Amino acid sequence: MFTGTITFIVSWLAFFSFSNKKKLPLFLSTIYLGIIYSFITDLLILIYPLWYYPGTKLEIFFIQILNGFGIYFVVIYFFLHSLPKKQTNLSIIRYIFYWTAFSIVIELIYLYIGFIEHRLWWNIGLSYLADWILFGMFYLHHRWVSNK
Repeated sequence: MFTGTITFIVSWLAFFSFSNKKKLPLFLSTIYLGIIYSFITDLLILIYPLWYYPGTKLEIFFIQILNGFGIYFVVIYFFLHSLPKKQTNLSIIRYIFYWTAFSIVIELIYLYIGFIEHRLWWNIGLSYLADWILFGMFYLHHRWVSNK
């Protein structure tokens, strides 16, 4: 629970320190989509536990809330806010690579300190693949919404 709280606070400190709040409305629908994905996966792992946050049920509940409204909100905002000005297929692939590398390093740290545990057949490789899918979906959703 302590790690989840610290991550939440650091995420929001980064947001308030480095974000351009005027651009937030441009990204909100994609951020909300990411939060919904977060909560859906949190519900699914109750049935099919691919990963686990050690703690009581109440602590796990609050970790999931903190992740959804902290990490997901802020990371998706910064991901969309710092998209390359010139968007070619190669620049977007490179950009998503950087973000997935950052995400997987954070997950490796969380695994090392015991904040999260992989269960069943889930592993770091599948997390990395899932990060590519998620960041790709966030990019495509934002592009789709921006064209409307």
